[in-house]
Amino acid sequence: MADDEDDYLSDKFVVEATAPPPQPKSYAERRREALKLSKAKNEQNRSKSRRQRELESREEGLSKSLFERAAEQEASGSGSQNKALAMMLKMGFKPGQSLGKVDDDGAERSKSPVPSSDREDSTELQEPPSETKTHQSRVEPLPLNEWAGRKGIGLGKRVAAPTDIERVTKVAKVEEESNQASFRDRARQDFEQRRMEGKLVLAQHTCSNLDEKAGKKFNILWLNPAEPESFPEGLLDALADASFTTGVSADALDVPIQERLRSQMRADALQPLEPRLDDDHVFERKTAIKEAPPSDELVNEAAMFLRSSSKDRLEQVVGYLRLEYCYCFWCGAQYESEEEMEQQCPGTDEDAHD
Repeated sequence: MADDEDDYLSDKFVVEATAPPPQPKSYAERRREALKLSKAKNEQNRSKSRRQRELESREEGLSKSLFERAAEQEASGSGSQNKALAMMLKMGFKPGQSLGKVDDDGAERSKSPVPSSDREDSTELQEPPSETKTHQSRVEPLPLNEWAGRKGIGLGKRVAAPTDIERVTKVAKVEEESNQASFRDRARQDFEQRRMEGKLVLAQHTCSNLDEKAGKKFNILWLNPAEPESFPEGLLDALADASFTTGVSADALDVPIQERLRSQMRADALQPLEPRLDDDHVFERKTAIKEAPPSDELVNEAAMFLRSSSKDRLEQVVGYLRLEYCYCFWCGAQYESEEEMEQQCPGTDEDAHD
């Protein structure tokens, strides 16, 4: 090709691709770059705290071995030398070697000549050479790697002991909870006792009506401390003796003897002095009891009955009604016979009638 002819493969005929003009940056991108530059500038100008400097110095010291620190001290020309390294050097240690005794027997055996006869015999029984495994001891010490993740027993941060205020608050809270529990128990017991006393009054009225129809003039099961009129004359005075009232329960004698006497006197004052024609039965009953003073056996039985709780007295009255009159207090019905009561009555207690 002649020199004066144009080379169509040269660069002047190649259309150079022009780079597209850069797009303008948005406000968010410019703000992000400005914040990044200002943060880097602040970190450079900011003086580190003492805690941060101690942490960086500790990390730098743990990352370097004893030999590296000794080499840096020699290079810097500081006169202080590590005592541990100096003791190891006095004991014959050299940097770059492993700890322990050096085994030179193998090297001496390899350097000693082998006789010709042994050499010939060895060539006959010579096996293909195998790679010998050499055990190399550790030259550099193990690095100290600390992990601040999960920790074992006794390595974590000890829980601070509770202060006096916290201890007093805890004791007060426990006492308050126990008081609330005891208050609920007392309220539940009081409600159950009042309910049993109400049931007992109804059962005793039923018992007295059935006994009077049967011709009985008095029954110990009629006695109720809440109703002084249920006590015949003379029995209340006998029960007021200390020898009989010492074992009586608190709920049975919650009403004082004087109050019962006053109630009995008021009840007697409301009655006419002369009996009416329709009050013959009541007058005969009172005069009969008045003429016969209560015996010691009757007083003892009455005291034993009053010593029982309201629930026990109610069970005695209900059992007496079932046994004597085939009457179920919980059903509110009187049956013709025991067989009929066993067939139709669901049970002897209140829960069986729910």
